[in-house]
Amino acid sequence: MLYFGQYREKVGLRMNHLQLDELLRGLDAVERIQLRTRENVNDFDGGELADEPDGIPRMQGKYFFGSDSVSLRKHHRFAAMPVHKHDFIELNYMYSGSCEQRIDGRQVTLRQGDACLMDRNVPHGIAPLGENDILVNLLLRKETLASAFPDRAPEGGAVASFIAHALSERQRHGRYIVFRPGERVKLHGLMCDMMCEFFDPDGHSADLLRHYVPILLIELMRIYDLDLNYEPEPPLPQGVIRDVLLYMEENPGSCTLTELAERFHFSPKYLGSLLKSRTGLTYTEWVQRQRLNRAARLLMETDASVDEVARQCGYESLGFFYRKFKARFGRTPHDFRSAPRTLPYNP
Repeated sequence: MLYFGQYREKVGLRMNHLQLDELLRGLDAVERIQLRTRENVNDFDGGELADEPDGIPRMQGKYFFGSDSVSLRKHHRFAAMPVHKHDFIELNYMYSGSCEQRIDGRQVTLRQGDACLMDRNVPHGIAPLGENDILVNLLLRKETLASAFPDRAPEGGAVASFIAHALSERQRHGRYIVFRPGERVKLHGLMCDMMCEFFDPDGHSADLLRHYVPILLIELMRIYDLDLNYEPEPPLPQGVIRDVLLYMEENPGSCTLTELAERFHFSPKYLGSLLKSRTGLTYTEWVQRQRLNRAARLLMETDASVDEVARQCGYESLGFFYRKFKARFGRTPHDFRSAPRTLPYNP
């Protein structure tokens, strides 16, 4: 564990950001071993890892928190961290350099200033970090999120949705969000202030850390709302786009662009641009086309009335459905149904 007590005892001052930087870049005991062996060393001789039926070990929070609900730890450099998951919530913050992670089967690169918020049970592994690669892990008990917003839960957006899922015992856990603040420096300042409190604590530090949590989460909401949170590099594999399009085909119009982006861990702005570049259509245009294609199939393959077809395809206004259908296929729904089956049909 990093500590700073000797400095404070000597000069009577609290840690500042320059001293924090010196502390983070220094070698801890585990890093000295990993630098020599290039093999991962567990903090608690592996006792913190519980066996799971899926074969992915689960880190237990009781080893990291003690009586507190917030913990900060520097990720040990020079050796790969095998795939694992947690029974607590974690924010990875890239203080310096960069790192490669495999999160829930996807390759994710964090660069200086980036962060990744992970719910419980997200499988992830981390490639070896170099000397300048400083990754800091902020660990949170579920109860910390609940107490962060005691009067009302935050509304709207992926971060608010993440919090709601993380607090629920009914939902399947395993979500994560990547944040890329760009030129915004407030997140860095907040993380540094929290680290100074944790690594150089006094009698008020535990309370201060708990109060920092809602401020930190609100700053993450701001970053996400500015659509700066996800710019994947290198370009995404074709399979990821195929998964998105397949989900959209199987669930036409069942979710908004924001909900779709959240499901596949993108920002709405980036996903909208990605869909436009790959399909030539905006998200709304694509959904509209899928609804109309389904309506055309129902008209050709079933005896359902035009009114029923419109309702099944999500159109509450019959007049609106008629206008959109004719614009798409050049015929009204009645004319389309009565036309010969040899009529060209290009979805």
